[in-house]
Amino acid sequence: MNSSLVYPLVFLFVLGVVIIIHEFGHYAVAKLFKIRVEVFSFGFGPRLFGFRRGGTDYRVCAFPLGGYVKLMGESPDEEATGSPSEFLSRPRYQRFLVLVMGATLNVILAIGLWWGVYQVGIEEPEFYRDAAVVGGVKEDSPAADAGVLPGDRIVAIDGNPVGSWKDLNLEIVLSPGQRRMLEVERQGQRLSLEIGLLSHTPYKIGYAGLVPAAGVVVRELLPGKPAAEADVRPGDQILSVGGEIVYNRLDVIEKVSARGGERVLLGLLRDGQEIERDVTVEQTDEGGRIGVSLGVPSRLRRYPPLEAFSKSLQEARENSSLLFLTIRKLLRRELSLRTMSGPIDIYKFVGSAWERGFSEFFSFMALISLQLGIINLLPIPVLDGGHILVLGIEGVLRKELSLRIKERVMQMGFVFLVVLMGFVIYFDIVKHFEQP
Repeated sequence: MNSSLVYPLVFLFVLGVVIIIHEFGHYAVAKLFKIRVEVFSFGFGPRLFGFRRGGTDYRVCAFPLGGYVKLMGESPDEEATGSPSEFLSRPRYQRFLVLVMGATLNVILAIGLWWGVYQVGIEEPEFYRDAAVVGGVKEDSPAADAGVLPGDRIVAIDGNPVGSWKDLNLEIVLSPGQRRMLEVERQGQRLSLEIGLLSHTPYKIGYAGLVPAAGVVVRELLPGKPAAEADVRPGDQILSVGGEIVYNRLDVIEKVSARGGERVLLGLLRDGQEIERDVTVEQTDEGGRIGVSLGVPSRLRRYPPLEAFSKSLQEARENSSLLFLTIRKLLRRELSLRTMSGPIDIYKFVGSAWERGFSEFFSFMALISLQLGIINLLPIPVLDGGHILVLGIEGVLRKELSLRIKERVMQMGFVFLVVLMGFVIYFDIVKHFEQP
């Protein structure tokens, strides 16, 4: 199907599920404690359609970028009647459970989705969890200026151990414009190299110019082109070009491009056996070509139920830690607000995940649900976490805060969120137009 038709549908599906699950958490606990639910809304703004049942207006509104549950007597400016159906008339522990259950269901949904994904299986590049061995260094990059060479193994950054490319990539991406100290192993010796990371791409993330020794695999072949005629097959891993070892797709492209019109021997790994194929490189205006689409070797990660559940908990824990680290760096101004994603970014990412398959799609949906749950628990007025903070303060003081204080706190929180969302959406639009 055309992406212009699919993307809006899958975007609304993801938002709809994670938002409705969140609001259902509030709704279900409120109903359990016999608190009257006046509105259950998907979206904000003007009501488009819905129905009323049991005193609740179930509605869909014009702007589907959120949702809310309106409880009887929850607003400080509402005149209290003393009815047990009012939110503010209930004990604090009941109000706490109503407030926290939305985020709790988001986290449960995320863990459940990852649990399913790990049982079905998800493709992951093989190098991602391997040691951070450098396969190439881009010209005029921070890594080149620092003296990093192909074959170096990066073992630490600023004294923090680097166990894999995943660890290294996160350190680099979250450190734009900073100077870091790399500890590398080279021919049995350890060296310390200082690197000045750049702020790269419209998202202003860190960039070093390092290319992993990831290996190269043939993804697709163009019919009638040199590789296809030489019996190169999809799934073949390219080990060498013209007798020279290659570590990544850039190596292959560079070596093939320089040999237009020549016969070149490709060293391949197929079904665990090393073979060779003689290929005549086609000369084009852009350089030599053999008619292949290249990727990195990957493996399907699939686990039995119990291990898959353990993996899903680990995934939730790692992504939660990453979110808190990102928030901390944003507060310290070590990261730009451009790294945050608004509705335009999420729309593109959801569509891209859908195109990569169900496992990628539901894995990304799990990430959205987890982040929505955690962010809602931040101690910011208007959000669930802000209400919980006020509830905690009242519990410590053993009395309700005054109506005026609550109104001021909520007004400040509302203004803060509006300004923050304004910046995020603005940068969302700017990044969209800056994309190459």
